[in-house]
Amino acid sequence: MKVIFIFGGMPHYLARLLNLLQEKTKNLDVCVVIPQNKSQTIGQGVYETYQHCAFKIIYSEEYLFLGQKPYLKNLLSILKQEQPQIVVVGWPFILGYFLDVPLRWWLKKNKVKTIYRSIPYQVPRYKEASQFYAQKGFYDENMNLIRADTLKKKIKYWLITEINKWYFRWVDAHLNYTTLAYEILTSYGVPREKIFVTYNSGDTDELFRIKNKLLAENNFNDTGSERVIHIGRLVKWKKVDLLIEAFFIVQKQIAKAELLIVGDGPEKESLQKQAERLGIADKVFFLGAVHDSEQLGKYLMRSTVYVLAGAGGLSINDAMAFGKPVICSVADGTEKDLVIDYQTGLYFKENDAKDLAEKILFCFTNKTLTKQMGKNAESLIENKINIHTVATKFVECFNAVTQNRYQLKYEQ
Repeated sequence: MKVIFIFGGMPHYLARLLNLLQEKTKNLDVCVVIPQNKSQTIGQGVYETYQHCAFKIIYSEEYLFLGQKPYLKNLLSILKQEQPQIVVVGWPFILGYFLDVPLRWWLKKNKVKTIYRSIPYQVPRYKEASQFYAQKGFYDENMNLIRADTLKKKIKYWLITEINKWYFRWVDAHLNYTTLAYEILTSYGVPREKIFVTYNSGDTDELFRIKNKLLAENNFNDTGSERVIHIGRLVKWKKVDLLIEAFFIVQKQIAKAELLIVGDGPEKESLQKQAERLGIADKVFFLGAVHDSEQLGKYLMRSTVYVLAGAGGLSINDAMAFGKPVICSVADGTEKDLVIDYQTGLYFKENDAKDLAEKILFCFTNKTLTKQMGKNAESLIENKINIHTVATKFVECFNAVTQNRYQLKYEQ
């Protein structure tokens, strides 16, 4: 069985997952089609790697389909050459793929199955869509609010909603990061049995290997009983400024508390100035982008709690693999399946620095519960959401669409 994935690039965590899929599944041939140049679909500072990829990679020129969304040239020619049984495509390439009439005709003629892979993130339920776009709206990576506040925009987002409904129901199955997909996608008329919740995961085998190695080599007596860590790109929607504001409140009560910020990006200088302005620059450490898993592991193991103040998700998994409880608010939806209040972490009120500070102080002053939440977090990664469970769900979906046998399975 040949499966072609259409991605905007090769984030590091995807390479290991695809390698594992090909390694553990007999007769599965993985191929990836990606833009030949840096894609506009990949966020600024996202770490990509093309090393140790055991699967075939095909590069194609990216352009704007109908002047709107990124798509890949010569995709139909590539599919004809590779002759896949399944194509897995994600946002935003799904739009050009779905509206490409010659391609769709070829897919139908050759009985090629299409699977849509998404979170889904910032996708409203169908009946709530018009109100969502008109009143609430959504934010881009630079925290620009996008809302249907004119007649032209209302028509645009009505059309987007209807196209979403069309291709949501057209594809043969959905691969999703979060159980929220069940209530969102079914509202568009997608049969529940065609929704496969895979969750998302980095290379947990490597993370656990590193953790065991570090434990064998070090006592880690300095476990950072008053140390907060954040790992992620320094862009506005990560809301690291909110974390620094909250940490300023924490500092007033616990002077020895420290904040580690691992990552780089366009907001770094502004964040450094914020820490200086608040008088806590000597307690806020900007460590830059770190892609070495062992070094990240050392930072995590010497911290008390991981905080994600804004959007994101996969960093939560990594922190939990190292036994750290997580404090977050509204991330990308995946947090709902990972962070269980007072069991694997804590939730704070969205955009509320004071409440975030209170949750951090709670972890600092309730050490026994904090350690137990960390143990629970690690157990959840080890037993439920890891690279092997994700790969297994992918294969389950592939078998269902090729055999046209869908079984209704409810997540526990």
